[in-house]
Amino acid sequence: MRVFVFLASLLFATAATAQQPREPLFSAVEAYGLFQGDISGVLDADIDSPQALTLALERAARHDPVRLTRGWMAYGALTAAQSPAFVGGVRARVHAAGRAAVLRQLRRDVTYARRRPPGAAEAIQLILNANAGDGARLGEAAARIDQLGDTLNASTWVFAAESREDRTTRFRQLARERWELQAQVASRLHIGVMASQPLATADGFGGRRFWDELDGRGSNAVPMQTRREAAPATIDRMLTLAALYIVSATPQESARVSELIDDRRTSDCLELAQLQYRQCASVAHDANEDAYCLARHGLAGPAQCFSAIGN
Repeated sequence: MRVFVFLASLLFATAATAQQPREPLFSAVEAYGLFQGDISGVLDADIDSPQALTLALERAARHDPVRLTRGWMAYGALTAAQSPAFVGGVRARVHAAGRAAVLRQLRRDVTYARRRPPGAAEAIQLILNANAGDGARLGEAAARIDQLGDTLNASTWVFAAESREDRTTRFRQLARERWELQAQVASRLHIGVMASQPLATADGFGGRRFWDELDGRGSNAVPMQTRREAAPATIDRMLTLAALYIVSATPQESARVSELIDDRRTSDCLELAQLQYRQCASVAHDANEDAYCLARHGLAGPAQCFSAIGN
């Protein structure tokens, strides 16, 4: 009888867990983790052959602009949820007005999370500083490939025969595929409210050198400083997503999350950068030109899209 009760309890618990909706910010942020992992790959790889350069080119080509935007937005929101002042402010509003009232405001007013709960300024600075650190990585990768290109010419390497049209088709196919993030990396991105301290350390989630630390890379963090916003509407979306996450409402508010996380300004910018990258690679004639396309459009292009929120 005891065995039966135990098995019944286990099956009930398993079924209940299976019915729980997955945290949408966790699902989305993995795409940004994949992107940053590929940036680490470009930074660390020994690009000493046509095959190594081709792999670097493919790393930059395989990220769908919409999924990447959603991942970047989720990362900004989860970073804001590490701000002690903002978390305290949101929780204070819930205590004062009630959770239902706060949710109503978050559903209908994208500026509410900035205006009403105290502490939004600290969260905004965390977002901007994390974004500056990520942008520095992209800039470093672009500079590395640019320098590599200066050492290459038409006779440096002999590439396998491949039409440029075939390469463009392959790049498009890569962006359509769903790439899986390693489980141990994903677990570092599935972070709770106030589970990291990016104000105190640059290595934690939302810190200025988090991705380098995650990949075991040595690097210098960009300085923590007061930064200027340039795209308040995008940051308002991140703050609202963060507030929903802080009050444990993102799984139930899936429609609102989907609306907020699809930032068209950023995805359109990334789409254009990817188009320019494919066009450049389709007319490149040698390794030097391939390196130029990768540095200018595959790496510096997305960096400009992300840095548009401020610096």
